[in-house]
Amino acid sequence: MRPPNTDIDTTPPAPGDLELVRGFLSLHDHLEGTRDSLPPSLDTVEWWLREHHLLTVDQTADEADLRWAARILEALRSRVHENMGGSPDPGSIGVLDRAARETGLSVDFGAKAIRPEAVGVRGAVGRILAVAFLAELDGSWSRFKECSSPTCRAVFWDRSKNRSGRWCTMKDCGNRAKVRAYRERERTSA
Repeated sequence: MRPPNTDIDTTPPAPGDLELVRGFLSLHDHLEGTRDSLPPSLDTVEWWLREHHLLTVDQTADEADLRWAARILEALRSRVHENMGGSPDPGSIGVLDRAARETGLSVDFGAKAIRPEAVGVRGAVGRILAVAFLAELDGSWSRFKECSSPTCRAVFWDRSKNRSGRWCTMKDCGNRAKVRAYRERERTSA
């Protein structure tokens, strides 16, 4: 069952396996009664991993592993922030490097894949890290962007030719931004 302060992600999907990473990056809760986004609770992290079949019913998710997963989520978000012109964060890179070792990521030449040896939460996050690493190698990572809305934590796949996308969805955050800008122009001209 979905935790109470989460909602359905309506952001258009990223291509292929990158959607798994985009969905994880967009994971958030809402400040009760508002549209303001917050980092996800541990319950939300566990729900999302189960909802995306990264954790099976018989796999337990202890609090320490869920806190670890939340740290990895924030480190990956820091990498997305670089796509928006932010400076690289050596601390986040260190967190991701350690996480890759802790999940036992290994190369499988036969399947042409990178797979985690860990199970449970760490194995689930290892799958996400493997896709993220390959995306950095092939350059597709640079298309992940943070929504420009100050109240939204969604990450979207920028499909624009010139990579100038600003909102997770035009229908929601983009429309609200345009309405705010219009009202501001009307107020200043009055």
